[in-house]
Amino acid sequence: MGAEHARNLSGGVRGARLVALADPDEARVRALGDELGVSGVHTDWRELVERDDVDAVVIAAPSPTREEMVPAAAEAGKAIFCEKPAAVDAKTARRVARVVAEKGVPYQMGFMRRFDPSYAHAKKRIVEGAIGEPVLVRLSSRDDTPAPAQFVHRATGMFVESSIHDFDLARWLMGDEVVRVYAQGGVFVYPQFSAPDDVDVVSAMLTFSRGGMAVHDNARYSGYGYHIQTEVLGTEGVLQIGYVNRDACVLLKRDRQASDYVIDWIDRFRDAYRLEMQHFIDCVRHGTEPAVGLADGLRALEIAEAALASMKTGLPVDPRHEAKAGVDL
Repeated sequence: MGAEHARNLSGGVRGARLVALADPDEARVRALGDELGVSGVHTDWRELVERDDVDAVVIAAPSPTREEMVPAAAEAGKAIFCEKPAAVDAKTARRVARVVAEKGVPYQMGFMRRFDPSYAHAKKRIVEGAIGEPVLVRLSSRDDTPAPAQFVHRATGMFVESSIHDFDLARWLMGDEVVRVYAQGGVFVYPQFSAPDDVDVVSAMLTFSRGGMAVHDNARYSGYGYHIQTEVLGTEGVLQIGYVNRDACVLLKRDRQASDYVIDWIDRFRDAYRLEMQHFIDCVRHGTEPAVGLADGLRALEIAEAALASMKTGLPVDPRHEAKAGVDL
């Protein structure tokens, strides 16, 4: 993911100049530096943050590192783009948020789906009243194959690392906050996800403060490809967002139908990743507030933690319960 952001910044984003890269894998970071023509390569991210020629940093390191990386970047006065989740848990995210707020640096959360042209268009149509009042949103996420075991973040699990995108979309598309979460999950395909807090298939039902609802399902393995699809039901119509096929061409023959499928998240959201980074750079250059920030990351984390708690207890959970002790964002 970091390499994808670096490639966008080196040639696909206006107003940015990529000056440094950091990764603990020296061979990997040097290869990427050679590919992009970047001489500033580091194996210690702290050296990158301390550089005088760096105005902004993009953080795509594993979730447990954010607790140290984000405050360090804020202390150094750097604008921050951070991949989701904001931290391993909401409690940590609130501590990070305090530092970012105190230092007053720009911060953008990496919820790239908001910048996908189809999702952005759907949000615009909802705001315009095209479907009346939104009352139900259905969100499906299915991976082609799971991440290798070494990249599975046991500290967070599926709700935080994956479903968090859908929880953010649900809040954004409904224009409302979640007050109740009921979730289920299980291990059906991959036994390596049998840790107490992790599974390979989940479902969650959300209730919003104005009475609207969301239904979410997520699977680490689809059996066919990468599939992200959303439907918003309103009082006057429906919006359907997303697609399965990379190509619109479908082959029809007797007794069978054939088409291709999107392979992975970079394939599906390539434009969204570039557009979110362009938005970040534009905000830094012009001194404007990013459209999706740390508060959004924290709200989505609270929903994800409520979903995990519900899955473990079998009971509905109010995501605001723990948030009452948090920082006001």
